[in-house]
Amino acid sequence: MIPKLMKPFMLMILLTIATQFFGLIKNIFIAKIFGVGAEVDAYNLANTYTVSITNLAIPAIIIVLIPFFTKRGDTVVERAAINTYVSVLLLGIIAAVGLGIGSLFWILKHQSGLSETLTLTLLIIMILSVAQIYRVLTAVLTAFRQVENDFLTAKIATLCSTIFSGIYIVVAQQPSILLVSLFLTISFILEAGILLVRNRGFGFRIQFKWGNQIFHKLIRQTGPVVFNSIVFQVSLLFSTTLASLLGQGYVATLGYANQILSIIQALVLVNILTLVYPSMTRMFAKKITAGKELFIKYVTVTNILVIPLVVGIAVIGDLFTALLFERGAFTSADTQQVTLFMTMLGIGLPGLVLRDFIYRVYFCLDDTKTPSRISVFTILANVLLLLILTPIFNIYAVLLIPGFMNFVSAWFAYRLLEKRIGRMDARHKLAKQQLIILVNAGVMGAVLYYLKAQISLSPIVSFLLLVVVGIVIYSALVALTQRRFIQTLKTEGASK
Repeated sequence: MIPKLMKPFMLMILLTIATQFFGLIKNIFIAKIFGVGAEVDAYNLANTYTVSITNLAIPAIIIVLIPFFTKRGDTVVERAAINTYVSVLLLGIIAAVGLGIGSLFWILKHQSGLSETLTLTLLIIMILSVAQIYRVLTAVLTAFRQVENDFLTAKIATLCSTIFSGIYIVVAQQPSILLVSLFLTISFILEAGILLVRNRGFGFRIQFKWGNQIFHKLIRQTGPVVFNSIVFQVSLLFSTTLASLLGQGYVATLGYANQILSIIQALVLVNILTLVYPSMTRMFAKKITAGKELFIKYVTVTNILVIPLVVGIAVIGDLFTALLFERGAFTSADTQQVTLFMTMLGIGLPGLVLRDFIYRVYFCLDDTKTPSRISVFTILANVLLLLILTPIFNIYAVLLIPGFMNFVSAWFAYRLLEKRIGRMDARHKLAKQQLIILVNAGVMGAVLYYLKAQISLSPIVSFLLLVVVGIVIYSALVALTQRRFIQTLKTEGASK
């Protein structure tokens, strides 16, 4: 990591670890009490459906607003554009949530014969829908903090929110999944409140200047992002619903697997993207060549961390899953299934890293249309492949196809980007570094696999021992094979 970003990155890592730790405690109690039963299926389905609402607006905030904040001045016209843009986003989400809650209330009141699981799912959706308004507000307030190079306040707010959301499930004698959902909703309100205090207000006001030309530009950039989000959310909902139809417990198992994988994404990918996106925007605005070098370095650094974690999950993920969840209603068979799902889903993470960074380059160039077109193509291909292959391969198609399409979309995006701004990597440094990372991670995985079969200690001691051995081996391999690359991270050209 670039030296001047190391301190905030390490602080973000520590806060993220704390957040994930408390989030895992909550999920451990959910697994102990509810296992992989119908209540967890309903909870995870409702979460997926409601989050899809805000995921229409949050990408627009990240992709459109942050680059604009980075480049803007402080004129009356620009402030009016921001006020109008944020007002439209918030009121749009409020309207969507209101319409959704009203529709579900009518269904529950007038439709008889609904199954118990479906009724529970609809009730949880109504509760969690309210939280989505505050998620959008939090995203807006976070954007204001990030352009001020304050990356920690949002992490602290998220940590506080996560701790609060788990209080009920930990202390309740006989917890209800409905009250678990209610506490989750209140936790998002708390998170937004903390950011409001730190921002000393909203940082914007409700205003509608429909004739503002800068607002028109922001809307034009937002259109492809929202359309892409709609298509992606439809694909995600399709995959989740498909999993629910293939058998009871599959959605819950996917939920537990994704919770563990989200630790990798939150610790590494999300934190790095949050830190480097503003600097990438500035660098590409100054000099395309320097921006390309920065892109190569950031992708390589991220996958240096992500790929060995994916390999580690494949080898010792069962120990980790058992330590976290295997108690009460969560059985050893559930552990094996979660580990299998987690391993298969993890294969697509390196492709996700590459795709997300390539898309960020497009966004740095004020191009939101090309990534959207690529995503629409790959998502449609994803749905088509699921329809064709799920009858043959069952749940395994749902697990593997999205990860495969991460690599496909990254490849298409990379090739089109080169046609626009020239060769990204004329000396193939990126490909060489990824190959070295794969070899190093593979060697580490082979050693861990051998040692795991030889040791017969308690699960927690075995896991910790293997983690330490894996870190030592992989660090030594990186020092031997990638020393020159590590040294380039300290060069002046990459740290501007």
